[in-house]
Order: sequence, then C-alpha cells, then structure tokens
Amino acid sequence: MRWDAHKAAEPEVAAALPRYVDAGILAASKALGRSTRSLNRIAEEHGIEFATCTAKTMESRRQARASLAAQIKALAESRTHQTEICSALGITRAALREIAEINHINIDNRSRGARNASDT
Repeated sequence: MRWDAHKAAEPEVAAALPRYVDAGILAASKALGRSTRSLNRIAEEHGIEFATCTAKTMESRRQARASLAAQIKALAESRTHQTEICSALGITRAALREIAEINHINIDNRSRGARNASDT
C-alpha cells in the first residue's frame, strides 16, 4: 500500500487520538490499526502529545529534574530526612534518589549523621 493511501482518513484519526493520550502511542496504534510512526506524525501535526515516554518528553523530564538538583542540594544540607525533601519539592523518593545519584548529592541521613558525630 502506498504511503499516502491513508491520507484521507487522517482527520478522523486525529480526532480519535486524544482518547489515547494517557494510554500511549502503542495503545492508539493497536486500536486504530495504524503504525506508531504515522500516528506520531499525525499527532505532531495536530499538536497532540502522548503522556508516555518519547525522546521529547524524556528530555523535558530530564531538564526538569536537573533544575531540581540545586534545590535538593540546599535542602539536603539543611534537612535530615528524605521524606521532608520530597514533600518540599513534590517528588517521590525514587526520583529524589535518582537525581541525587546523578548529581552526586549525599542524601543519606545515616552517613551524614555519622560524619557530623565524628566532627564533634
């Protein structure tokens, strides 16, 4: 089948895509019988962005997490518990640990407490 054989159906496909924003591109592909490549093209043309990970969304998440690194470092120096840092920034402990590991930030309460005790 030629690449433009489905062109006439694109407006209907574009109208159906918002139902699959949360489910993802693969679910949309299976339900609509179109390739993920063509659905991504149609979604981009119509300004539809899927909630599942794509290179673009992963990069924006990476940038958002990188912007939190300075805040985490400041909070790690003043607060003792990871849960306090998480609640202050509105992130999960898994996200906190990942950001801290990538940016070499010490968020371990026990090692910080042991270091502080040995300093006195």
